[in-house]
Formats: sequence, structure tokens, C-alpha cells
Amino acid sequence: MMRVMFANSGTVVLDLVPHCSSSPREEWSGDDDLRPLSDEGTRQARVLGEVFPPGIDAVYSSPALRCRQSVTPLAASAGVPVVADDRLREARGFAEPAAWTEGVFAPVGPSLGGAWAAGRAVGALVEIAARHDGGHVVACSHGDAIPAALAYLSAAHDCALPRVVGRGSWYRLRLEHGRLTMTGMRPSGPA
Repeated sequence: MMRVMFANSGTVVLDLVPHCSSSPREEWSGDDDLRPLSDEGTRQARVLGEVFPPGIDAVYSSPALRCRQSVTPLAASAGVPVVADDRLREARGFAEPAAWTEGVFAPVGPSLGGAWAAGRAVGALVEIAARHDGGHVVACSHGDAIPAALAYLSAAHDCALPRVVGRGSWYRLRLEHGRLTMTGMRPSGPA
């Protein structure tokens, strides 16, 4: 069982935020990375900015506008910038790289795509945690990358998956002395 993924010596709290409710994809004709939050999502983001405790050391986000908008109020409350990290973006149909749809990988292409998305997101989270050893950081990503990353981390650290939470909520990953725990969080408290 692998428990050396995170090399932190102190306690790290990493809150993983799915982007808040966004404008419906089928109603958006532009670049999907520019699709904004809906009115409800804007309200959810404002609430996130109000409920997070003081002491957030950094806020990271997928470059997608809806992710950045989801954590901007939180970052403003913490007095830190939102740092874009491409590894937190969503997989485009789990078909990245496109070569997985042809040749030897074709039969397992979708599974490999999920593993690829998980590996990319987990790589970002491990690096972010290492940069902020002993700190409290926030990362915002998407509804496909987050479950894949949580499943990967659950298996790698032999820990329970958190309860599923909806938009406007988050997953708290706490690493303490090499032990990972994951909790679904809502603005009102643990899920």
C-alpha cells in the first residue's frame, strides 16, 4: 500500500472545491473555458468566501472561468491571488490524449482517460501540498477530475472516500503524519 505520495512533514489541509453551478453547457456557444457561473453559482461562490476560516495560505484553480469565479471571493477574503494550474482543468471527454481512441489503447481508452485525469489532478495536489507544508490551501477543479482524484487517493492511502457533496461545497483532504483523511464539507459543516 502506497502512503508516500505526500512528502509533507507537517499537517496540511487541502480543500478541493468543485466549481459552483455554471451556465448550462447546452446553452453556451462559446469556448467552454469561458463559460461563467450561473446566478446560483455566483451566490454559492459568495457563500464560500464567507464560510472559510481565516488562514488560507493559497488558492489554486483550473484556468476555466467558472472555476476561477468560484474561488475568487474566497481568495479575496484570504488576501491571496487565485493561481491558475492547468493540471486542475477537466478532461475533455476523457479522450486525452486522442491517441487512446485508436490502436492498442482503444478498448480501454475511456478507463485510461479517467486514470490520466486522476493522475494529472493528483500530481497537482501533491505539488501544491508540498509547497504549503503545514498550511491550509484551496484548489478548485471540475466534476470529472475531482471524483477521479479522490478515488485514486482513497486507494493509494487506504482511506475512506468522503460523502458526495454538491455545488457550493467542498472536500477537505487532511494529511497528518502521512495519514490522509477526506471529508465532504458543506457551508453548514461536515456532510
